[in-house]
Amino acid sequence: MTDFHFTLKGEWTGSWDGKGKIQTNGLATVVSVDSAMSGQGVGTNPDELLISALASCYMITLGIRLKKEKIAYDHIEIHTEAIVTKKGGLHFEKVTHYPIIYFPQALTDALEEHLNTCIRKAEQDCVIAKAVKGNVRISVEPNYVSTF
Repeated sequence: MTDFHFTLKGEWTGSWDGKGKIQTNGLATVVSVDSAMSGQGVGTNPDELLISALASCYMITLGIRLKKEKIAYDHIEIHTEAIVTKKGGLHFEKVTHYPIIYFPQALTDALEEHLNTCIRKAEQDCVIAKAVKGNVRISVEPNYVSTF
């Protein structure tokens, strides 16, 4: 079994109106609570970091899935929206991915059906989605574009 290790260093000063910083191997940024939640709203915040992790993981996993399924595509774009609610305590309620997959060929019904299977499998395989499964509802609403 292979284990992969990731580390983060961080520091924080204050409460809701505080700020801090985090650093990983590939990211260094200021963090604070979003201004909509009475924070400073500087840098990024945990909510944006979580949807960034979910969206980037899904996008990468989808690209891997398309290659595994031998579906040629040009590129993937993604827009992701998240809802954080105070109902029952502050928590993520729902995340929706809106991927757009661009293809250099015409879209057929058979290809679209195959793509819909890939969309579902990519969400099931995404390691970050697995980490929040049962706590956050995740849905995917794809769009396919032929550049042919």
